[in-house]
Amino acid sequence: MNFKLNFNYRPGMRAVKSAFAVFLCLIAGYILKRESMFYAVIAAVICVQPTFDKSKNVGINRFIGSLIGGVIGYFSLELLLAVNKEINWLFVFINSIGVIIVIYVCNFFGVKEATTIACIVFLNLVTNFNRDSHDAFLYVLNRMVDTTIGIIFGVLINRIDFKKKGKKDEKQLENAEISQPF
Repeated sequence: MNFKLNFNYRPGMRAVKSAFAVFLCLIAGYILKRESMFYAVIAAVICVQPTFDKSKNVGINRFIGSLIGGVIGYFSLELLLAVNKEINWLFVFINSIGVIIVIYVCNFFGVKEATTIACIVFLNLVTNFNRDSHDAFLYVLNRMVDTTIGIIFGVLINRIDFKKKGKKDEKQLENAEISQPF
């Protein structure tokens, strides 16, 4: 990989939209008195893509992956809470098998594009859960709500047309090879 400083770079519209989506997520979190909007802002940034169609696709896959990872994560947490509260070899085994189950479910339902995020959501849930809380359902539900807020803002913000005259339209962007992610 070649690293080169680019002093001429100026943030593009995707960067501005990402920041605006993050801003809206944080405002929504404040208004709704959410504990943390970490998962919302991650989802928002992931969902802001070069085109609205790509953003919509990523948002749908993000939601499906979050749902699959969340459901399997919930059942894994319930199993872990029922058996033992401490991190031990059973924890390691259940989480490892859980990844296989997540991948299987994504492939079974034909949503291969959601597999990576489903695994990430699953692993996030089972490794970050405070086992002293005893409420896996509420924990998973809150993570799903936060993620959904981010998906909605990320996709909706990308729907807004901030183009200046003379800029490439969406069709040109779809066909162009994007060299910088933002």
